[in-house]
Amino acid sequence: MLDQEAPVEIIKDLACPNRKCPLFGVKGGENVHVRRRYGPDGIRFLNCRQCQAQFSERRGTPMFGLKLAKGKIVDVVKHLAEGTGVRATHRLTGVSRYAVGHLLKLVGKHAKAIHDDLVRDLEVPELQMDEMWSFVGKKRQASVARRGGCRRAGKPVGPHGG
Repeated sequence: MLDQEAPVEIIKDLACPNRKCPLFGVKGGENVHVRRRYGPDGIRFLNCRQCQAQFSERRGTPMFGLKLAKGKIVDVVKHLAEGTGVRATHRLTGVSRYAVGHLLKLVGKHAKAIHDDLVRDLEVPELQMDEMWSFVGKKRQASVARRGGCRRAGKPVGPHGG
């Protein structure tokens, strides 16, 4: 029996990330194909036929370089997006606090980059400002301090009563 090569999977939604490649940024071509899969999620490791660049499908995403499964990453980000704290997210998902914090930083940087790229040159004809109140500080109990002595007897108050 002859070894037959597996059919080549062509990727239509990704482009070559190599800036020197003539097909850099061109999606839908037949130059990017799956070279192999790795990890428990079967992450695609891709190859550009034009320039021979190799890259992960997670390149350019907050998931690049992470060893967590995609489902766990999605769970963590959903909890954080709902306003759940790092420690609570750690308890709910079983992902370490360090990993939750690291993922929070990565996703935040990625979201900022996307926002800065998409939100430009806006013409705002009218701006409405709403008040936002926040409590800062801690309420203190009023403390009553007596100075000088006991009110009834008029005697100084010492460490042994008075």
